[in-house]
Amino acid sequence: MFNNSVRDLAKGLKVVFSPKENVKDIVTLKGATKIMMLVMLLSQVVAFIYGKDFSTMGWIGLITGIATIMNLILIDQGRLTNYFWGMISTTVWFVIAIENNLVGDMFSQGFYFIMQFVGISAWHKDIAEDAKIENGTKELKAKKMSLPLVILSIIGTIAIYFVVLYVSLKANGTNPYVDATLLPLGIAGQILMTFGFRSQWVAWILLNAINVEIWGVQLSNGGPAAITMFILQIVMFINSLYGAYLWFKPQDDAK
Repeated sequence: MFNNSVRDLAKGLKVVFSPKENVKDIVTLKGATKIMMLVMLLSQVVAFIYGKDFSTMGWIGLITGIATIMNLILIDQGRLTNYFWGMISTTVWFVIAIENNLVGDMFSQGFYFIMQFVGISAWHKDIAEDAKIENGTKELKAKKMSLPLVILSIIGTIAIYFVVLYVSLKANGTNPYVDATLLPLGIAGQILMTFGFRSQWVAWILLNAINVEIWGVQLSNGGPAAITMFILQIVMFINSLYGAYLWFKPQDDAK
């Protein structure tokens, strides 16, 4: 089984880092998704220009926004190449979290980066075995969670919250009680996303709503790259609603 996972990872990495596959996955998106993508990207550029933060961190914030948006858009439609953008997003976001002393966010981005490789292997396997076709392109099918798995996810999320809260308080993190929600919700969302469960969007909606509040505080305090990150959180929240719509809508495709 381990050898099969490694084999799927190797094959998946070839797809993820293929310029041809990346372009194909973007070109074949639904019309509504393309419009969403353009609006989201434009909002990031406008926020960057309006914020007038052309420092190194300001540019890193812009790169984070663009990479994250592309990652989310491709996840919306179950495209494997989302992981190319996910690797970029998690790397530069981690740098911004360090600069803003957001301990929970640091843990979250580190976890997300590691899970990119797990996700590539899992998605490649699922798409190869049982994909749906959209505009001639293979997409991941959404799965439905069982009740025991839902209960286990909730218990695990709550337990991780208190662990992160303890660490964040010891590290004198910024806004620790709220910031500590990022990692447990992120872990839940990332794991569910990795294995194709549509309930991931419940975690992402909650997480993105909390991130709007966190980065709103950072913006008012003049934090590095705060303006582009704040707008990004709003964009991500809207996208999570759109993603939930796409993944929950095709009930016939859910397992």
